[in-house]
Amino acid sequence: MPPPPPPPSYGPPASAGPPADTTDNLQQPVETQSFNNVSETRDYSQHENQVSPESYEDAWDDDWEDDNSSTTEQIQKRRNLPGGGNFGLSQPNRDTKASSDSTKPGGTVKKSFSRFSTFAKSGGEAYMMGVMPTTKVSETDLVPIIETQNGYEWTPLSEVFSCQVTSPKKESKLKGLKSYIAYQLIPSFSGIRVSRRYKHFDWLHERLEEKFPTVCVPPLPDKQISGRYEDDFILERMRQLTYWVDRMCKHPVISRSEVFAHFVTCTEDKGWKQGKRRAEKDEFKGGNWFLTVQAPPSTLDQEKTESDIDQYYKFIKTMDDSVKKMLAVNQDSMRKHCGPFKKEFQKIGSAFADISKSFELDDRPYGSSLTIAIKHTGETYTEIGSLFESQPRKDLMPLFERLFEYKGMLSAFPDILQVQKASMVKVRECKKAEDDQKMDPADVATVAQRGDVVSYSTLAEINQFSKNRVQDFKAMIKDYLTEQIQFYQTITNKLQETLILYND
Repeated sequence: MPPPPPPPSYGPPASAGPPADTTDNLQQPVETQSFNNVSETRDYSQHENQVSPESYEDAWDDDWEDDNSSTTEQIQKRRNLPGGGNFGLSQPNRDTKASSDSTKPGGTVKKSFSRFSTFAKSGGEAYMMGVMPTTKVSETDLVPIIETQNGYEWTPLSEVFSCQVTSPKKESKLKGLKSYIAYQLIPSFSGIRVSRRYKHFDWLHERLEEKFPTVCVPPLPDKQISGRYEDDFILERMRQLTYWVDRMCKHPVISRSEVFAHFVTCTEDKGWKQGKRRAEKDEFKGGNWFLTVQAPPSTLDQEKTESDIDQYYKFIKTMDDSVKKMLAVNQDSMRKHCGPFKKEFQKIGSAFADISKSFELDDRPYGSSLTIAIKHTGETYTEIGSLFESQPRKDLMPLFERLFEYKGMLSAFPDILQVQKASMVKVRECKKAEDDQKMDPADVATVAQRGDVVSYSTLAEINQFSKNRVQDFKAMIKDYLTEQIQFYQTITNKLQETLILYND
Protein backbone atom coordinates (compact mmCIF):
# COMPACT_ATOMS: atom_id res chain seq x y z
CA MET A 1 0.00 0.00 0.00
CA PRO A 2 1.57 3.37 -0.98
CA PRO A 3 2.01 5.95 1.82
CA PRO A 4 -0.70 8.59 2.10
CA PRO A 5 0.10 12.01 0.70
CA PRO A 6 0.78 14.84 3.14
CA PRO A 7 -2.44 16.49 4.38
CA PRO A 8 -3.84 19.49 2.44
CA SER A 9 -1.71 22.64 2.28
CA TYR A 10 1.42 20.74 3.28
CA GLY A 11 4.16 19.82 0.87
CA PRO A 12 7.17 17.68 1.76
CA PRO A 13 8.46 18.80 5.15
CA ALA A 14 11.91 19.47 3.79
CA SER A 15 10.71 22.19 1.45
CA ALA A 16 11.35 25.79 2.36
CA GLY A 17 8.69 28.09 3.68
CA PRO A 18 5.43 27.53 5.57
CA PRO A 19 2.37 25.80 4.11
CA ALA A 20 0.51 27.85 1.54
CA ASP A 21 -2.36 29.96 2.76
CA THR A 22 -5.57 28.78 1.04
CA THR A 23 -7.86 31.59 2.14
CA ASP A 24 -8.01 32.99 -1.38
CA ASN A 25 -9.38 29.74 -2.77
CA LEU A 26 -12.25 29.19 -0.38
CA GLN A 27 -15.26 27.35 -1.79
CA GLN A 28 -18.78 26.43 -0.79
CA PRO A 29 -19.78 29.42 1.32
CA VAL A 30 -21.71 28.59 4.42
CA GLU A 31 -23.78 31.58 5.43
CA THR A 32 -25.08 32.10 8.92
CA GLN A 33 -28.22 34.04 9.75
CA SER A 34 -28.84 36.34 12.64
CA PHE A 35 -32.19 36.03 14.36
CA ASN A 36 -32.73 39.63 15.26
CA ASN A 37 -36.17 39.02 16.71
CA VAL A 38 -34.66 36.97 19.55
CA SER A 39 -33.54 38.96 22.54
CA GLU A 40 -29.90 38.08 23.25
CA THR A 41 -27.95 39.75 26.01
CA ARG A 42 -25.01 37.33 26.00
CA ASP A 43 -21.74 38.38 24.34
CA TYR A 44 -20.68 35.61 21.99
CA SER A 45 -17.42 37.11 20.86
CA GLN A 46 -14.73 34.46 20.67
CA HIS A 47 -11.93 37.00 20.51
CA GLU A 48 -12.68 38.92 23.68
CA ASN A 49 -9.59 37.65 25.43
CA GLN A 50 -7.48 37.08 22.34
CA VAL A 51 -3.77 37.59 22.89
CA SER A 52 -1.65 39.32 20.31
CA PRO A 53 0.77 37.26 18.19
CA GLU A 54 3.67 38.96 19.94
CA SER A 55 2.33 37.88 23.31
CA TYR A 56 1.85 34.36 22.04
CA GLU A 57 5.45 34.27 20.91
CA ASP A 58 6.66 35.59 24.25
CA ALA A 59 4.60 32.95 26.04
CA TRP A 60 5.95 30.25 23.73
CA ASP A 61 9.55 31.25 24.38
CA ASP A 62 8.92 31.11 28.11
CA ASP A 63 9.72 27.62 29.29
CA TRP A 64 6.57 26.39 30.99
CA GLU A 65 6.01 22.82 32.19
CA ASP A 66 9.29 21.20 31.20
CA ASP A 67 11.38 24.16 32.29
CA ASN A 68 10.12 24.98 35.79
CA SER A 69 13.48 26.15 37.11
CA SER A 70 12.81 29.62 38.38
CA THR A 71 14.99 29.49 41.50
CA THR A 72 18.75 29.45 41.85
CA GLU A 73 18.48 26.16 43.74
CA GLN A 74 16.66 24.46 40.87
CA ILE A 75 19.17 25.80 38.36
CA GLN A 76 22.05 24.54 40.49
CA LYS A 77 20.43 21.08 40.69
CA ARG A 78 20.27 20.95 36.90
CA ARG A 79 23.93 21.93 36.63
CA ASN A 80 24.82 19.00 38.87
CA LEU A 81 22.86 16.36 36.93
CA PRO A 82 25.11 13.31 36.46
CA GLY A 83 24.13 12.81 32.83
CA GLY A 84 25.34 9.23 32.74
CA GLY A 85 22.14 7.59 31.56
CA ASN A 86 21.30 6.09 28.19
CA PHE A 87 20.01 9.35 26.66
CA GLY A 88 22.48 11.79 28.21
CA LEU A 89 20.20 11.81 31.27
CA SER A 90 20.79 11.19 34.93
CA GLN A 91 21.25 7.64 36.09
CA PRO A 92 17.89 6.06 36.93
CA ASN A 93 16.90 5.48 40.51
CA ARG A 94 16.49 1.72 40.71
CA ASP A 95 14.76 1.79 44.08
CA THR A 96 11.27 0.34 43.98
CA LYS A 97 8.70 3.09 43.57
CA ALA A 98 5.00 2.93 44.17
CA SER A 99 3.05 3.01 40.96
CA SER A 100 0.88 6.04 40.31
CA ASP A 101 -2.57 5.82 41.75
CA SER A 102 -4.75 4.46 38.98
CA THR A 103 -7.83 6.08 40.45
CA LYS A 104 -6.47 9.62 40.18
CA PRO A 105 -6.83 11.60 37.00
CA GLY A 106 -3.52 11.81 35.18
CA GLY A 107 -1.98 13.90 32.42
CA THR A 108 -3.83 16.74 30.80
CA VAL A 109 -7.26 15.62 31.91
CA LYS A 110 -9.84 18.26 31.06
CA LYS A 111 -10.15 20.94 33.68
CA SER A 112 -12.97 20.76 36.16
CA PHE A 113 -15.41 23.06 34.42
CA SER A 114 -18.93 22.85 33.14
CA ARG A 115 -18.89 22.43 29.39
CA PHE A 116 -22.42 23.80 29.48
CA SER A 117 -21.05 27.30 30.10
CA THR A 118 -18.06 26.61 27.87
CA PHE A 119 -20.50 25.86 25.07
CA ALA A 120 -21.38 29.54 25.12
CA LYS A 121 -17.84 30.80 25.71
CA SER A 122 -16.41 28.78 22.83
CA GLY A 123 -19.07 30.08 20.46
CA GLY A 124 -21.36 27.05 20.56
CA GLU A 125 -24.42 29.04 21.57
CA ALA A 126 -23.52 31.71 19.04
CA TYR A 127 -23.37 29.02 16.38
CA MET A 128 -26.81 27.76 17.39
CA MET A 129 -28.32 31.25 17.24
CA GLY A 130 -26.49 32.41 14.12
CA VAL A 131 -25.17 35.60 15.75
CA MET A 132 -21.84 35.35 13.94
CA PRO A 133 -20.38 37.07 10.90
CA THR A 134 -20.81 35.24 7.62
CA THR A 135 -17.97 32.74 7.31
CA LYS A 136 -16.82 30.77 4.31
CA VAL A 137 -15.65 27.18 4.57
CA SER A 138 -13.21 25.76 2.05
CA GLU A 139 -13.63 22.31 0.55
CA THR A 140 -10.54 21.06 2.40
CA ASP A 141 -11.98 22.15 5.77
CA LEU A 142 -15.22 20.18 5.41
CA VAL A 143 -15.77 17.28 7.82
CA PRO A 144 -18.32 14.89 6.27
CA ILE A 145 -20.50 12.51 8.30
CA ILE A 146 -21.89 9.43 6.57
CA GLU A 147 -24.68 7.05 7.47
CA THR A 148 -23.72 3.36 7.63
CA GLN A 149 -25.37 0.18 8.84
CA ASN A 150 -23.74 0.88 12.21
CA GLY A 151 -25.10 4.40 12.45
CA TYR A 152 -23.52 7.78 11.76
CA GLU A 153 -19.76 7.87 11.34
CA TRP A 154 -16.95 10.18 10.33
CA THR A 155 -15.84 9.54 6.77
CA PRO A 156 -13.14 6.88 7.22
CA LEU A 157 -9.55 7.42 6.23
CA SER A 158 -8.61 5.95 2.87
CA GLU A 159 -5.12 5.24 4.21
CA VAL A 160 -4.08 5.29 7.87
CA PHE A 161 -0.59 6.50 8.70
CA SER A 162 1.38 6.07 11.91
CA CYS A 163 3.95 8.16 13.73
CA GLN A 164 6.86 6.86 15.79
CA VAL A 165 8.05 8.68 18.91
CA THR A 166 11.68 7.75 19.44
CA SER A 167 15.23 8.82 20.40
CA PRO A 168 14.60 10.90 23.54
CA LYS A 169 17.55 13.14 24.23
CA LYS A 170 18.38 15.63 26.93
CA GLU A 171 19.06 19.08 25.50
CA SER A 172 19.60 22.48 27.09
CA LYS A 173 19.37 26.19 26.46
CA LEU A 174 20.59 29.39 28.09
CA LYS A 175 24.10 27.92 28.38
CA GLY A 176 22.85 24.86 30.19
CA LEU A 177 20.70 26.63 32.77
CA LYS A 178 17.52 25.07 31.42
CA SER A 179 17.24 21.45 30.37
CA TYR A 180 14.53 19.55 28.58
CA ILE A 181 13.88 16.28 26.75
CA ALA A 182 13.45 16.33 22.97
CA TYR A 183 11.72 13.44 21.18
CA GLN A 184 11.97 12.53 17.51
CA LEU A 185 8.68 12.03 15.62
CA ILE A 186 8.75 10.07 12.37
CA PRO A 187 5.47 10.01 10.38
CA SER A 188 5.17 6.94 8.16
CA PHE A 189 4.08 8.88 5.06
CA SER A 190 7.29 10.94 4.92
CA GLY A 191 9.91 9.22 7.10
CA ILE A 192 11.30 12.67 7.96
CA ARG A 193 12.17 13.31 11.62
CA VAL A 194 10.83 16.29 13.51
CA SER A 195 11.96 17.22 17.02
CA ARG A 196 9.30 17.92 19.64
CA ARG A 197 9.35 18.63 23.37
CA TYR A 198 6.65 17.74 25.83
CA LYS A 199 5.40 21.33 25.79
CA HIS A 200 4.82 21.00 22.02
CA PHE A 201 2.61 17.99 22.69
CA ASP A 202 0.84 20.01 25.35
CA TRP A 203 0.30 22.87 22.91
CA LEU A 204 -1.15 20.48 20.31
CA HIS A 205 -3.43 18.93 22.92
CA GLU A 206 -4.75 22.37 23.84
CA ARG A 207 -5.36 23.27 20.19
CA LEU A 208 -7.22 20.01 19.49
CA GLU A 209 -9.43 20.36 22.56
CA GLU A 210 -10.17 23.97 21.65
CA LYS A 211 -10.95 23.20 18.02
CA PHE A 212 -13.08 20.02 18.25
CA PRO A 213 -15.89 20.28 20.84
CA THR A 214 -17.30 16.81 20.12
CA VAL A 215 -14.09 14.88 19.43
CA CYS A 216 -12.44 12.86 22.18
CA VAL A 217 -8.88 14.11 22.70
CA PRO A 218 -7.17 11.79 25.20
CA PRO A 219 -5.11 13.31 28.01
CA LEU A 220 -1.36 13.42 27.66
CA PRO A 221 0.91 11.49 30.05
CA ASP A 222 1.39 12.96 33.52
CA LYS A 223 3.57 15.99 33.94
CA GLN A 224 6.46 15.42 36.30
CA ILE A 225 9.18 17.61 37.73
CA SER A 226 11.24 15.41 40.06
CA GLY A 227 12.86 12.42 38.42
CA ARG A 228 11.94 13.55 34.92
CA TYR A 229 15.49 12.98 33.63
CA GLU A 230 15.68 9.36 34.76
CA ASP A 231 15.89 6.75 32.02
CA ASP A 232 12.93 4.72 33.25
CA PHE A 233 10.65 7.75 33.34
CA ILE A 234 11.75 8.91 29.88
CA LEU A 235 11.10 5.49 28.34
CA GLU A 236 7.69 5.22 29.98
CA ARG A 237 6.70 8.71 28.83
CA MET A 238 7.92 7.94 25.31
CA ARG A 239 5.70 4.84 25.17
CA GLN A 240 2.70 6.82 26.40
CA LEU A 241 3.33 9.63 23.91
CA THR A 242 3.55 7.00 21.17
CA TYR A 243 0.12 5.64 22.19
CA TRP A 244 -1.27 9.18 22.18
CA VAL A 245 0.11 10.20 18.78
CA ASP A 246 -0.88 6.84 17.30
CA ARG A 247 -4.47 7.36 18.39
CA MET A 248 -4.49 10.87 16.89
CA CYS A 249 -3.15 9.45 13.59
CA LYS A 250 -6.01 6.97 13.43
CA HIS A 251 -8.78 9.47 14.13
CA PRO A 252 -10.46 10.43 10.82
CA VAL A 253 -11.04 14.04 11.91
CA ILE A 254 -7.89 14.86 13.86
CA SER A 255 -5.48 13.19 11.44
CA ARG A 256 -6.86 15.32 8.57
CA SER A 257 -6.63 18.59 10.50
CA GLU A 258 -4.14 21.27 9.53
CA VAL A 259 -2.84 21.73 13.08
CA PHE A 260 -2.00 18.02 13.44
CA ALA A 261 -0.31 17.95 10.04
CA HIS A 262 1.73 20.97 11.12
CA PHE A 263 2.76 19.18 14.30
CA VAL A 264 4.04 16.01 12.61
CA THR A 265 5.63 17.57 9.51
CA CYS A 266 7.05 21.02 10.22
CA THR A 267 10.86 20.97 10.46
CA GLU A 268 11.77 24.68 10.33
CA ASP A 269 11.60 27.15 13.22
CA LYS A 270 10.15 29.92 11.06
CA GLY A 271 7.53 27.63 9.56
CA TRP A 272 6.68 26.27 13.01
CA LYS A 273 6.03 29.75 14.41
CA GLN A 274 3.89 30.72 11.43
CA GLY A 275 1.86 27.53 11.63
CA LYS A 276 1.51 27.90 15.39
CA ARG A 277 0.08 31.40 15.06
CA ARG A 278 -2.22 30.28 12.28
CA ALA A 279 -3.55 27.45 14.47
CA GLU A 280 -4.12 29.81 17.40
CA LYS A 281 -6.10 32.15 15.13
CA ASP A 282 -8.04 29.31 13.52
CA GLU A 283 -11.49 30.56 12.49
CA PHE A 284 -13.06 27.13 12.70
CA LYS A 285 -12.60 26.20 16.33
CA GLY A 286 -15.09 25.73 19.12
CA GLY A 287 -18.59 26.59 17.97
CA ASN A 288 -17.35 27.71 14.56
CA TRP A 289 -16.03 24.22 13.90
CA PHE A 290 -19.62 22.99 13.47
CA LEU A 291 -19.76 25.15 10.34
CA THR A 292 -17.32 22.70 8.76
CA VAL A 293 -19.36 19.60 9.64
CA GLN A 294 -21.25 18.16 6.67
CA ALA A 295 -24.15 16.34 8.32
CA PRO A 296 -26.74 14.17 6.57
CA PRO A 297 -29.76 16.20 5.38
CA SER A 298 -32.36 14.18 7.31
CA THR A 299 -33.81 15.53 10.55
CA LEU A 300 -33.01 13.60 13.70
CA ASP A 301 -35.67 12.42 16.13
CA GLN A 302 -34.76 14.67 19.06
CA GLU A 303 -36.38 12.50 21.72
CA LYS A 304 -34.68 9.32 20.49
CA THR A 305 -31.34 11.07 20.09
CA GLU A 306 -31.42 12.39 23.64
CA SER A 307 -32.40 8.95 24.92
CA ASP A 308 -29.47 7.39 23.04
CA ILE A 309 -27.07 10.01 24.43
CA ASP A 310 -28.35 9.45 27.99
CA GLN A 311 -27.90 5.70 27.58
CA TYR A 312 -24.37 6.17 26.30
CA TYR A 313 -23.58 8.41 29.24
CA LYS A 314 -24.58 5.54 31.56
CA PHE A 315 -22.37 3.22 29.54
CA ILE A 316 -19.41 5.61 29.83
CA LYS A 317 -19.91 5.89 33.59
CA THR A 318 -20.13 2.10 34.01
CA MET A 319 -17.11 1.49 31.79
CA ASP A 320 -15.15 4.15 33.66
CA ASP A 321 -15.85 2.41 36.98
CA SER A 322 -14.92 -1.01 35.59
CA VAL A 323 -11.69 0.27 34.01
CA LYS A 324 -10.66 1.92 37.29
CA LYS A 325 -11.38 -1.34 39.12
CA MET A 326 -9.35 -3.30 36.58
CA LEU A 327 -6.48 -0.83 36.95
CA ALA A 328 -6.52 -1.24 40.72
CA VAL A 329 -6.56 -5.05 40.46
CA ASN A 330 -3.82 -4.91 37.82
CA GLN A 331 -1.69 -2.64 40.00
CA ASP A 332 -2.15 -4.91 43.01
CA SER A 333 -1.22 -7.95 40.93
CA MET A 334 1.99 -6.27 39.75
CA ARG A 335 2.90 -5.53 43.35
CA LYS A 336 2.27 -9.16 44.35
CA HIS A 337 4.29 -10.53 41.44
CA CYS A 338 7.30 -8.46 42.46
CA GLY A 339 6.85 -9.06 46.19
CA PRO A 340 4.76 -11.81 47.83
CA PHE A 341 4.63 -14.20 44.83
CA LYS A 342 8.37 -14.03 44.26
CA LYS A 343 9.12 -14.46 47.95
CA GLU A 344 6.77 -17.43 48.36
CA PHE A 345 8.37 -19.40 45.54
CA GLN A 346 11.82 -18.47 46.77
CA LYS A 347 10.86 -19.72 50.24
CA ILE A 348 9.82 -23.03 48.71
CA GLY A 349 13.09 -23.14 46.79
CA SER A 350 15.06 -22.37 49.92
CA ALA A 351 13.28 -25.15 51.83
CA PHE A 352 14.16 -27.72 49.14
CA ALA A 353 17.74 -26.41 49.13
CA ASP A 354 18.02 -26.96 52.89
CA ILE A 355 16.82 -30.56 52.51
CA SER A 356 19.38 -31.21 49.77
CA LYS A 357 22.15 -29.77 51.94
CA SER A 358 21.18 -32.04 54.82
CA PHE A 359 21.15 -35.06 52.48
CA GLU A 360 24.66 -34.19 51.32
CA LEU A 361 25.90 -35.11 54.78
CA ASP A 362 24.99 -38.73 54.01
CA ASP A 363 27.22 -39.48 51.03
CA ARG A 364 26.12 -43.04 50.29
CA PRO A 365 26.19 -43.57 46.49
CA TYR A 366 22.60 -44.71 46.09
CA GLY A 367 21.33 -41.43 47.61
CA SER A 368 23.37 -38.99 45.49
CA SER A 369 20.92 -38.80 42.57
CA LEU A 370 18.07 -37.96 44.92
CA THR A 371 20.15 -35.24 46.56
CA ILE A 372 20.90 -33.73 43.14
CA ALA A 373 17.22 -33.88 42.14
CA ILE A 374 16.09 -32.14 45.33
CA LYS A 375 18.74 -29.45 44.89
CA HIS A 376 17.54 -28.89 41.32
CA THR A 377 13.95 -28.66 42.59
CA GLY A 378 14.96 -25.85 44.93
CA GLU A 379 16.73 -24.01 42.14
CA THR A 380 13.67 -24.43 39.90
CA TYR A 381 11.34 -22.82 42.43
CA THR A 382 13.80 -19.96 42.95
CA GLU A 383 13.82 -19.42 39.16
CA ILE A 384 10.02 -19.48 39.14
CA GLY A 385 10.05 -16.70 41.73
CA SER A 386 12.27 -14.62 39.45
CA LEU A 387 9.92 -15.33 36.54
CA PHE A 388 7.02 -13.94 38.55
CA GLU A 389 9.04 -10.80 39.26
CA SER A 390 9.84 -10.12 35.58
CA GLN A 391 6.50 -11.23 34.10
CA PRO A 392 4.49 -7.98 34.68
CA ARG A 393 6.64 -6.20 32.08
CA LYS A 394 5.31 -8.61 29.47
CA ASP A 395 1.61 -8.77 30.29
CA LEU A 396 0.38 -6.68 33.23
CA MET A 397 2.27 -3.49 32.40
CA PRO A 398 1.18 -3.27 28.72
CA LEU A 399 -2.40 -3.98 29.79
CA PHE A 400 -2.12 -1.34 32.51
CA GLU A 401 -0.83 1.30 30.10
CA ARG A 402 -3.64 0.76 27.60
CA LEU A 403 -6.29 0.73 30.33
CA PHE A 404 -4.81 3.94 31.72
CA GLU A 405 -5.13 5.49 28.27
CA TYR A 406 -8.81 4.53 28.21
CA LYS A 407 -9.33 5.95 31.68
CA GLY A 408 -8.18 9.29 30.29
CA MET A 409 -10.50 9.10 27.29
CA LEU A 410 -13.45 8.14 29.49
CA SER A 411 -12.77 11.17 31.69
CA ALA A 412 -13.10 13.41 28.61
CA PHE A 413 -16.29 11.90 27.21
CA PRO A 414 -18.88 13.38 29.63
CA ASP A 415 -17.85 16.87 28.50
CA ILE A 416 -18.42 15.88 24.88
CA LEU A 417 -21.90 14.57 25.67
CA GLN A 418 -22.61 17.77 27.59
CA VAL A 419 -22.03 19.79 24.41
CA GLN A 420 -24.86 17.91 22.74
CA LYS A 421 -27.10 18.41 25.77
CA ALA A 422 -26.37 22.15 25.76
CA SER A 423 -27.39 22.38 22.10
CA MET A 424 -30.65 20.56 22.81
CA VAL A 425 -31.40 22.92 25.68
CA LYS A 426 -31.02 25.85 23.27
CA VAL A 427 -33.35 24.15 20.76
CA ARG A 428 -36.00 23.70 23.45
CA GLU A 429 -35.63 27.33 24.53
CA CYS A 430 -36.21 28.48 20.96
CA LYS A 431 -39.23 26.22 20.54
CA LYS A 432 -40.69 27.69 23.70
CA ALA A 433 -40.03 31.16 22.31
CA GLU A 434 -41.90 30.10 19.17
CA ASP A 435 -44.86 28.90 21.26
CA ASP A 436 -44.87 32.29 22.99
CA GLN A 437 -44.76 33.95 19.56
CA LYS A 438 -41.39 35.53 20.35
CA MET A 439 -39.49 33.74 17.59
CA ASP A 440 -40.23 33.05 13.95
CA PRO A 441 -40.86 29.34 13.12
CA ALA A 442 -38.37 29.44 10.25
CA ASP A 443 -35.66 30.66 12.61
CA VAL A 444 -36.53 27.94 15.11
CA ALA A 445 -36.24 25.35 12.35
CA THR A 446 -32.76 26.64 11.51
CA VAL A 447 -31.72 26.42 15.17
CA ALA A 448 -33.02 22.85 15.30
CA GLN A 449 -31.06 22.04 12.15
CA ARG A 450 -27.91 23.37 13.75
CA GLY A 451 -28.69 21.30 16.82
CA ASP A 452 -28.86 18.27 14.55
CA VAL A 453 -25.34 19.05 13.32
CA VAL A 454 -24.08 18.97 16.91
CA SER A 455 -25.97 15.72 17.53
CA TYR A 456 -24.70 14.12 14.32
CA SER A 457 -21.10 14.94 15.26
CA THR A 458 -21.62 13.54 18.76
CA LEU A 459 -23.13 10.33 17.39
CA ALA A 460 -20.26 9.99 14.91
CA GLU A 461 -17.72 10.34 17.71
CA ILE A 462 -19.59 7.80 19.83
CA ASN A 463 -19.35 5.34 16.94
CA GLN A 464 -15.66 6.11 16.50
CA PHE A 465 -14.96 5.49 20.17
CA SER A 466 -17.03 2.29 20.20
CA LYS A 467 -15.26 0.82 17.17
CA ASN A 468 -11.86 1.64 18.64
CA ARG A 469 -12.92 0.16 21.99
CA VAL A 470 -13.86 -3.19 20.43
CA GLN A 471 -10.63 -3.38 18.41
CA ASP A 472 -8.38 -2.23 21.25
CA PHE A 473 -9.81 -4.43 23.99
CA LYS A 474 -9.80 -7.47 21.73
CA ALA A 475 -6.13 -6.88 20.92
CA MET A 476 -4.99 -6.00 24.44
CA ILE A 477 -6.70 -8.98 26.12
CA LYS A 478 -5.50 -11.32 23.37
CA ASP A 479 -1.92 -10.13 23.95
CA TYR A 480 -2.35 -10.50 27.71
CA LEU A 481 -3.63 -14.07 27.47
CA THR A 482 -0.89 -15.01 25.00
CA GLU A 483 1.78 -13.82 27.43
CA GLN A 484 0.06 -15.55 30.33
CA ILE A 485 -0.03 -18.86 28.44
CA GLN A 486 3.66 -18.58 27.55
CA PHE A 487 4.47 -17.72 31.16
CA TYR A 488 2.72 -20.73 32.66
CA GLN A 489 4.02 -22.99 29.90
CA THR A 490 7.54 -21.92 30.84
CA ILE A 491 6.83 -22.80 34.48
CA THR A 492 5.28 -26.13 33.45
CA ASN A 493 8.32 -26.98 31.31
CA LYS A 494 10.71 -26.24 34.17
CA LEU A 495 8.71 -28.43 36.57
CA GLN A 496 8.56 -31.25 34.02
CA GLU A 497 12.33 -31.08 33.51
CA THR A 498 12.75 -31.33 37.26
CA LEU A 499 10.33 -34.24 37.50
CA ILE A 500 12.43 -36.28 35.07
CA LEU A 501 15.29 -36.28 37.58
CA TYR A 502 13.23 -38.44 39.91
CA ASN A 503 12.51 -41.17 37.35
CA ASP A 504 15.66 -43.20 37.94
